[in-house]
Amino acid sequence: CTDSAAAGRGLILLYGGFDGSAETTAAVGREVVSALDAVGLSAVWDGDPQRAVHVTPLDWRRRLVG
Repeated sequence: CTDSAAAGRGLILLYGGFDGSAETTAAVGREVVSALDAVGLSAVWDGDPQRAVHVTPLDWRRRLVG
């Protein structure tokens, strides 16, 4: 997922619920999208609990050491 982000194709976020139900997984997905939106990041997700959340556009920057 980070390779995609570093290559400029956005960041793919995988998520899920502990009980394995589609309802819980979708609820987690909604929370993820809401949290991203709250900090100004654009998320693409169609609400399908079997699909990842895609953060795009994303300007990935490598942290400089030192």
